[in-house]
Amino acid sequence: MGFGLNRSGCCSGTLVILMLILSTWLCGIQASLSLGPGGEFPGLYDFIFYAFSNEELTSILHNISLLLWLGPCQERRWGTFVFLALSCISTLLLPPIYALFLFVTGDEASRVSGYSATHLALFTAQCRQVKQRRVLRCVPVWLWPWLVLLLDLFLLPSVPGLLHFYAICLGLNYNNDFIEILEQMGTWGSCACLPKWAYVPATSRHSQLPLYHNTSQRSELEDYSTWEQSASELHQDTLLEADTRLLEEQMLRAGILASLHDSSEGIPEKVELPKSSVSSLRLQQLEKMGFPTEKAVVALAATGQLDGAISLLIDDQIGEEAVVISKAKKSPPLSF
Repeated sequence: MGFGLNRSGCCSGTLVILMLILSTWLCGIQASLSLGPGGEFPGLYDFIFYAFSNEELTSILHNISLLLWLGPCQERRWGTFVFLALSCISTLLLPPIYALFLFVTGDEASRVSGYSATHLALFTAQCRQVKQRRVLRCVPVWLWPWLVLLLDLFLLPSVPGLLHFYAICLGLNYNNDFIEILEQMGTWGSCACLPKWAYVPATSRHSQLPLYHNTSQRSELEDYSTWEQSASELHQDTLLEADTRLLEEQMLRAGILASLHDSSEGIPEKVELPKSSVSSLRLQQLEKMGFPTEKAVVALAATGQLDGAISLLIDDQIGEEAVVISKAKKSPPLSF
């Protein structure tokens, strides 16, 4: 379903939780919390093992099925450390949140046990982070936790529905920044005592470059990036220099043609002069004065200044040898 990432390693966190659930069931350990007005103050034993204890066969089958389905996906998405950290945080925070609601509303005490609420909190956080909008082409991703909530109401009638509702609300608060902090804590060596194959590493999802443990590899990557940037700048400078040379050559042709207008020698060949080679603002000023566009372009190309161009135009020193075009293109070599 695309809910996980392909990180290598053993899903040891899922295995640990699965072993705890099976051990409490096989050993007959019964631990639960009585929350709300009139409830008993929970002991440390109950507060630790209530999430792994199941009073019904339907409950343990439901929790194991969800753990085997969602646990590996979540652990490969976040890493073993983040997966276990979110599981512990959800397990510890849900009872106080639910008890506070019962005291505020004055409802009767309620017994809580099982791992289903923690499942729902982690599944909500997982759905919140996936990029795709729909699953199975028809169901929006945000709707899946609520569908699981409805399923829990039918399969687990002894578990309070409001506890699962607050589990969804808690999962919605596990944003990317919070998970990123947990991932960094896991990267700093929280599982350093274990071999790398025994857990899924908590590498950052948001990094665009891979993590390099070898300094020479990082240096090679930086050298390649610097070389690629220098090559791009050199290519742009070459194109700019070529355009500048072409413009200077065309302006030189126009100036020579203007100076040869009064010459009695042979008439030189016609030259194509791009209109974009001169300032459009100065050209508009000359056109407003009544000078022809073609001669104004040649005068500006020959002098480069407005006053000089006006002097050439008033003295009628611009001939008909230059042809003004709208686009620039390379001219043939200049010959005399």
